[in-house]
Amino acid sequence: MKSKLYNNLPNLISLSRLLFSPFLFFLSEKLLPFFFLSLALSDALDGFLARRLRLKTELGKVLDPLADKVMMLCGLSLCVFKLNSLPAWLLYLTLMRDLFLVLGSILLTLRGIGIPEARPLGKAFTFYLSLLVFLSMIKPLPSWPLWLALLLLILSWLDYSVLGIKRFRNQTFSLS
Repeated sequence: MKSKLYNNLPNLISLSRLLFSPFLFFLSEKLLPFFFLSLALSDALDGFLARRLRLKTELGKVLDPLADKVMMLCGLSLCVFKLNSLPAWLLYLTLMRDLFLVLGSILLTLRGIGIPEARPLGKAFTFYLSLLVFLSMIKPLPSWPLWLALLLLILSWLDYSVLGIKRFRNQTFSLS
């Protein structure tokens, strides 16, 4: 584990995003957008480096989405409970979606199917939600961006659900 993490820059970036996300709660409102933006940009950077340097690992397949979820839930929680700039329903639905995805990934892994890679709709939702959180840290937003976030949330949830069900159904079971 040590060599997989410390010799792999993309995994180190994901780990730092995971560890630094909770620090959002301790920053002044003026620093929040900049710190959150740096966390969000690290998400793009680790993926780019993993592909470019051919450093994709099984650890990275788990660590990167986990860091993304922690970053988003910290940012959303801040916007809901401290800044009052986003509605609570967005946080709760995102939390439900993420719990569903994590539990589904665990189930697929236990069945030997493996963790599904990030899907385009999932990436679109994460990008859009990052943008929404960042902008809501700067100024209040109109309601229409929230409805677009809800649409992307539902579509990505359905996309991952359909993929998981297909993989589960196509699994071959052996009695040996």
